Amino acid sequence: MIRFLWLIVPFILLADKPNLLLLKVYKDQNITGWVMSEKLDGIRAYWNGKKLLTRNGKDIYVPSWFTKDFPPFELDGELWTKRKNFEYISSVVLGSAYPENWERFTYNIFEVPNAKGGLFERLSKVKPYESKILKIIPQIKVKNKDHLQKFLKEIEAKGGEGVVVRDLNSLYISKRTSKALKVKSFYDTECKVI
Repeated sequence: MIRFLWLIVPFILLADKPNLLLLKVYKDQNITGWVMSEKLDGIRAYWNGKKLLTRNGKDIYVPSWFTKDFPPFELDGELWTKRKNFEYISSVVLGSAYPENWERFTYNIFEVPNAKGGLFERLSKVKPYESKILKIIPQIKVKNKDHLQKFLKEIEAKGGEGVVVRDLNSLYISKRTSKALKVKSFYDTECKVI
């Protein structure tokens, strides 16, 4: 019986882990005609239609008022307050039970998992639900590499983390893909939030 539990428990623990789109690193690919947006330095959060989860499938405990007007379908985005505030964001999202700490937060959407169509079509599903809390991250059409580099410098000058470029015609892909790339002047080591 114990052997059986050792075999089954890992699968149960992974059952709620969302299958999300993951970024590859930009390596001077041709991204003309793609879209770009600021890469927010917050906590990635997946809305499964009922509750918020970390990218590893752990529950994120938020006050009921925060999610009461969220849609009944999946969303992928970033819980965020402002630039250069990651330590505060992570302490509240991953550990705080104080509802007043959530008053500064927004949930910034960059994807609608498993929805049909290109990126703009998927994001348009969120439009009726936009609010003070729920926001769609603005997407800017990339003219060329110089345009991308100028935007990256503007974001970094404001204290931002970097930029995400996406093929706006790509269908939703729940894995690491060359159709969604992160662009930074320098790359840090990613760590897992447990």
